[in-house]
Amino acid sequence: MTDRRARILDLVAASYIRSAHPVPSSRIAERMALSSATVRNEFGALADEGLLQQAHASSGRIPTALGFRRYAARFLPPRPLTPTGRARLLERLHAQPGDSLLDQLATAAAELSGYAVLVTLPAQDHLHAVEIHLSLLASRTLLAVVVLENGLVRQLRVPLDPAPHDDVLDDAERNLRQLTMPLREVPAALSRLAADTEPELARTLAAIAAAWPDVTPRQRAQAGLRQLFDEPEARDADFVRLVVEHIEAAPTSRGTSAATSDRQPHDEPNVDDASASAAAPTTVELRLDDSVARVRSGVPLGSSVATLTLIGPSRMRYWASVRVAGGISAAFIDHGAEA
Repeated sequence: MTDRRARILDLVAASYIRSAHPVPSSRIAERMALSSATVRNEFGALADEGLLQQAHASSGRIPTALGFRRYAARFLPPRPLTPTGRARLLERLHAQPGDSLLDQLATAAAELSGYAVLVTLPAQDHLHAVEIHLSLLASRTLLAVVVLENGLVRQLRVPLDPAPHDDVLDDAERNLRQLTMPLREVPAALSRLAADTEPELARTLAAIAAAWPDVTPRQRAQAGLRQLFDEPEARDADFVRLVVEHIEAAPTSRGTSAATSDRQPHDEPNVDDASASAAAPTTVELRLDDSVARVRSGVPLGSSVATLTLIGPSRMRYWASVRVAGGISAAFIDHGAEA
């Protein structure tokens, strides 16, 4: 591709992203000091390469999915988040740690990008607890605070009437901390301990075992869907359907997304195929089809890597989206290194 043709593609993409209207040759001719006839010839060449298309018979041009891929690749690797953006991210994440971390991460990314955001964690059959604390929440309820090895904190409310004495709580906490096994194996281990100890401690351990399945962390959070539906494309029912399908088809480590691969032979570097189940930290991936774009990055959470996905129209503000996705990933990597 010639430099002039590449410049025309960039101008068409940038103008269409800003205005949501097809771009006429006269606008490009004015920007580049060319004749409209010359620009129309270049439009034709870019259309032959599969990079531009004519939305309507009498309208200007818009990029194809391949054209957007070519344009978006300019912004990879992404620039770091601005100091203000990074401060906003850390402020939100530090405000409500623990169970709400995935929600806060999704909300922060949606606020910074202006698009819908989905955060998913892989299924983890072998996840362990690294810290467990028991306390009396009310006269008939215990509170178990469980810190997982992926950095998430779970709060488990355990109904128990009457509540045990402090010395029984201490014994129960000591027993829990000695269980060095995956979360899914803890209830059976507690039941075995309860069968071989004094009645009050047995009652406490049995109650914790019954409530323990709720410790398993959530695997997904989403935010920003309403602001995505404020985009002009949301008036198209097919666009809305595709967005919902992409959200519902989010992959986990047990298998691949149900969505069909959208990789094309001419994809730019860093555009992966649909078989990947999670993005690696520091890598930003672009996935586009005719109307929906997704920007993905990996976010390290302890021993896990969450997948952060920004979802928007193919007319996405790529310069901002890849910066947000890459910046959030980098911020979590830096936070882990400082811990």
